[in-house]
Amino acid sequence: MFGPQHLTHIIRYLDGVDSTLSQRMLRKYPPDEPALTNELCALLDADTQRAEERLSYSVEQLNADLAAVGDGLDFEVTLDTYPHNTAMERYVSQSDFGLVITYDNRVLPDENWSKAYLVQAKRLFRDSSSTEYDHRARFQAVDGEQQTRLNRLTAILGGGAVHYGLYCPQTSAIPDPTRTQVRALHTRNLADEIFDFGRGLALRDTLTTNGGIDAGIWLRSIEGKPTGLLALHNEAFRSALPFTWFVIEHFAPRSHHRSFRGLIHGGPVLSERQPDDRLKRIVMGDQQAVRELIDEIAAFGEEREAPANITVLPRHTITIKVTVGRSLPPDTARAHID
Repeated sequence: MFGPQHLTHIIRYLDGVDSTLSQRMLRKYPPDEPALTNELCALLDADTQRAEERLSYSVEQLNADLAAVGDGLDFEVTLDTYPHNTAMERYVSQSDFGLVITYDNRVLPDENWSKAYLVQAKRLFRDSSSTEYDHRARFQAVDGEQQTRLNRLTAILGGGAVHYGLYCPQTSAIPDPTRTQVRALHTRNLADEIFDFGRGLALRDTLTTNGGIDAGIWLRSIEGKPTGLLALHNEAFRSALPFTWFVIEHFAPRSHHRSFRGLIHGGPVLSERQPDDRLKRIVMGDQQAVRELIDEIAAFGEEREAPANITVLPRHTITIKVTVGRSLPPDTARAHID
């Protein structure tokens, strides 16, 4: 888990990825969802970071700072592109990605867990009469049929298994008065936050230092279709979380009994440590698990005649893994408590 001594560095790194990607939304003609997803993967990939030097604070620098803390904690991001066979290519969605978050504590292995998610990517569009992302900005290409398919996946795989991944400009790039409205929504939604434990204290420090949350990448529940910019921020820190804080919530949750509605798969992270092997296998391209899922979806009936409309497989999967005690000899790493 993350302690207060780790969170400053983790937030700096993830917020840097968010800021760099969100800048692309300010172009006259912003990239589409597949391009933004590819860019997110590139920004998180250590080799690409090293080659292109687009982040001011890389994962190598992050791990150097974590090593200096002296707790034996490593932060690793791996990216995989799965070559699904031709029979399954019609089930692959270009704009989607899989996300696996794993905790590997070699000192306290009973604490280990892994969570997997399927993410449907959407980006924000300016209103046709505006050159800015104001209160009229909307998420497009969200239709009823797709929402029905996502709901069906959730019914099969469990609550919180599927998310919308929403690409937006950062709050600081939104014009007034829309920015003021967004800030007001954030303030209201966080008004009852106790700001306790490591995560809460880190959130308070971020708000105090930055004057607010400037996130552009959001993970949102699939309960209802995403509509507009203000509607997203109306759900901020309720059923929608910035990517940075979605990751942090797994490693520094608020409590054992209180989790963000519809966001954390399988309930509050600490109450269910066993990995969801089926979902993880699907997200990581296991052909048998994928075939079983496709058959189960078809068994619902209404898509049996048109299975080509079912897009369930992510082309890319992002794995975020935090390891404790990697440098220790395997046979002596575990702490035996008498």
